[in-house]
Amino acid sequence: MKHTSWLLFAVVLGCSGGGAEGGHGGGGGPADTVHGREVRTAGGEAVTAAAHEEWRAGIALFQRYEHSGWNEDHCTETSEQFGDANEEQGGHFAEALFMQGLSLARCHKDSEAQAFYNRALEANPKFCKARAAIGVAALDAGRGQEAFGIFQRAIRDDAQCTEAYVNIAALQRQQGGANVREALQNLRRALAIDAQYLPAFNQMALLYLDGAATNPQMLDLAGVVCRQAQQINRNYAPVYNTWGLINLRKGDIIEALRMFTRARELDNHIFEAHMNFGQITLSFRGNEDAKAAFERAIQLRPRDYDAHIGLGVALRGLNHPDQAEAQYNAAKELDGGRPEAYFNLGILYQDYKGGQIPMLERARGFFNEFLGRAGANQKFASAVEEIRRRCQIQQQSSRGRGRQRRQRLQQCRPGRLQNIEIAIEAQRMMQRGGNAAGGAAAPTRRRP
Repeated sequence: MKHTSWLLFAVVLGCSGGGAEGGHGGGGGPADTVHGREVRTAGGEAVTAAAHEEWRAGIALFQRYEHSGWNEDHCTETSEQFGDANEEQGGHFAEALFMQGLSLARCHKDSEAQAFYNRALEANPKFCKARAAIGVAALDAGRGQEAFGIFQRAIRDDAQCTEAYVNIAALQRQQGGANVREALQNLRRALAIDAQYLPAFNQMALLYLDGAATNPQMLDLAGVVCRQAQQINRNYAPVYNTWGLINLRKGDIIEALRMFTRARELDNHIFEAHMNFGQITLSFRGNEDAKAAFERAIQLRPRDYDAHIGLGVALRGLNHPDQAEAQYNAAKELDGGRPEAYFNLGILYQDYKGGQIPMLERARGFFNEFLGRAGANQKFASAVEEIRRRCQIQQQSSRGRGRQRRQRLQQCRPGRLQNIEIAIEAQRMMQRGGNAAGGAAAPTRRRP
């Protein structure tokens, strides 16, 4: 099952200084809070009253859609509202530029979002959230070491950078070992800065879930963290995916499925939730639901090997062997060294292609390819055993017929390769018998 991916960003609630506590609208002079302090950007620049008014309108929109749900129109509307704030500030309002990008990122317009993050850094090279967002992009591209350095710089520039602490913690959690303790410390640092920072809660729950491998009591602690996050925001989708993983570890499949469903409902862009939902529904032979989930996962990540394998299995269950084969071949193109596609192609050709000798021989070839790639990897031990298992066969005469028949020893089920051998030999015996019968047939007599 999949853990959640790198962190989305929480809404920026205000600029530095007076923040978004209130203020007077209109005019080109500096904005004041209700306490009489000037509103300033993180870089120390005074924010005009007009820019602050547009900023507050943008925050209101962002928070509304964060709770009610995002769509293309909402993302565009909110980004444009922050664009108005940036224009009122002279085009160098780093916080507004960042929020323009973040609003578009909520609809996964990643390239457009990155352009705004870079503009925000041009306006303020030490702006934490934009720097961390660039780091997340590096993570998504598989450049983990580069991303780690970006997050470290973000913290050097701004010791209050919650996003950087949490993303560093996520990397440390994945590294395991002695890094786990430091990951927990970084999550605590983030929560000390912002006690309601939901990505920190989610990563902490995942950290406790990892720890449950050696200490089952950690599962309960992980569930408590998810409950706390839900109380802060019931519509924060990633935590439901994590909660589903916790329930799955507890063996509560139905509750896990409910949580994955909830995550997908709240945010149709959570790849891991679609994958987890698809894998569970496959186990129930819910092939139609699994097919839809894996298709959505592939839309989100077209080059994900496991998503193509999952879709192939669902299509195979729906008796669409040609479409299933196309998915397995797509997985092979992505990574020809992995064994899973060959195993599934072997099943497809053995069980779903008519059972004739040419198809069985191809199945045997795929299984041998799988065995060569799986090697001694314990992850594939059960599949290797399923393929290789061999049973002794006794030859006994059949009373009354005078011919040989095969009888398997009790409590032994031949593996797939042996079953292929048996099926091929049986078909060849039938072919030989048919030819012999045809040769001995009496000539047709002509009617007088």
